Amino acid sequence: MTTEKFVLSCGMEMLVDYMPHLRSVASGLWVKCGSVYEDPSLAGASHFLEHMLFKGTSHRNSLQIASEMEEVGGVLNAFTGKEHTCFYARSLDEHFSRQLDLLADMYRNSLLLEEEFAREKNVIIEEINMYEDSPDEVAMDLFTGTIFPRHPYGPPISGTLESVRNLTSDQLRQHYHKFYTPANTVLSIAGNIEPMLAKEMAEEKFSGFKGKWQAPDPPIPQTASATAYIHKDTEQSHICLGFPGIPLGDDDYYAAAILANILGGGASSRLFQEVREKRGLAYSAYCYQEAYVKGGYLMAYAATAPARAEELTKVIAQQFSLIADKGLTEKEIRQSKDQLKGGLLLSMESSANVMSKLGRTYLSLGKVYDQDEIVNKLMNVTADDIEKVIKGLIKKDAVVLAQVGPNEPTRDIRELL
Repeated sequence: MTTEKFVLSCGMEMLVDYMPHLRSVASGLWVKCGSVYEDPSLAGASHFLEHMLFKGTSHRNSLQIASEMEEVGGVLNAFTGKEHTCFYARSLDEHFSRQLDLLADMYRNSLLLEEEFAREKNVIIEEINMYEDSPDEVAMDLFTGTIFPRHPYGPPISGTLESVRNLTSDQLRQHYHKFYTPANTVLSIAGNIEPMLAKEMAEEKFSGFKGKWQAPDPPIPQTASATAYIHKDTEQSHICLGFPGIPLGDDDYYAAAILANILGGGASSRLFQEVREKRGLAYSAYCYQEAYVKGGYLMAYAATAPARAEELTKVIAQQFSLIADKGLTEKEIRQSKDQLKGGLLLSMESSANVMSKLGRTYLSLGKVYDQDEIVNKLMNVTADDIEKVIKGLIKKDAVVLAQVGPNEPTRDIRELL
C-alpha cells in the first residue's frame, strides 16, 4: 500500500492509494464535522446536514443523486460520527469521473431547500424513534452519556427529538457554510486510478471551492464512574459494562486493541466462551475499544433474559477482574496479534476499507499510516505493554454500567470487580 498526498489549489488535502490489481475505485470526502462540535442548541445538526446533502443541488435533484451510482452498479452513501462526517462512493474504475463529480456536486452545491428541510426533519425524527425501539442502541448511547457526562462525546450523534424539532433551516445553512470548507476536508481515494490522473480530475471538480476555517480538536474529556438505567418493556436486559479507554493515535492503542480482542473479539474470546458457550446466558457477547482524538472507552456488551441480568453482569465483571488480577497468557497475546493482523491485511484488499482508513486517520491525526507500519506496531506490543494498559484501564473507581430493560440493577457494580 503506497499512498500519495496532494494539496489541491483550493487548499483541500487529498490522499490517493493506487491499487491497480482491482477493478473498483472508492472515494470519500471526510469533513471534521460531527456531534462533538455542536452546542446543545444544535444537537443533531451534523447528522441532519448529512441527510440534506442528498436532497438536491443546483445541478441534480434528489432522484438523480440517488440513481447516479445505482445505474452503474455502484454505491453512494454517508455517515456521521462524533468527530467527522463522510460522504463516499464506490464504483468500477471506468466510472470514477462520475462518482467524483457527484460527490463534489453534493458537497459544494447543495441547495438545502426549505421544503426538503421540513420533510427530512420528519425522516430523522422517525430514525430517532427507530433507535429508541432498539434497546441495544439505547444501552450504548446510555453508556457513552454516562462515561462522558459533561463532554460532547456523550450525547447521541443524531441529537434528541427535542433538539431536532427545534433546528431551523437557517441554523443548518450556517453549520454547512462554517464546516464544509477545503481546509476542514480531506478527499480520500483508493483503487484502480493513477494518482496524478485522480489529482487532475479533483482539481477540476473542486476548482473555486473556498474556505480556510478548520475545526479545532475537541477538549480532553473528564470521565465518570456510575451505574445508569433506562426502563423498557423488552424481552431482554441489555448490558454495557466498561471503562475509559485510549485515544486514537496513542502509543498504547495497539495494546488496548489486543486486550479488547482477547476479551471479546470473536467466538474464541473469553467473553463469548464464558457467556454463551459455557453458561448459555446470551446469544452474543463482545467487547471493543472506541477511540476518538482525545478520549475513548473499552466496553463489553451482552443481552439476556431479565431474570438472569444480574448473573450476566457478574460474569462480565468477573472477566474484567480475572484479566486485572492474572493478566493474559502468552498464547492469547500471540493468537490475538495474528488475528488482528489477519483481519487488518484482509480488509486492506478492499478499496472501500483502504479509502476509509486513509480518510479517517488523516483527518483525525494528520498522518498516513502505512499498513506495514501498523502491523509492526501491533506485532511489537509486549506483555509489559499490555499489563500497563490493563492496570491503567480496568479500575474499580472508573467502571460504568449501563442497563436497559424491564428490571433495574440491584448491586453496586464496584462490588463485582
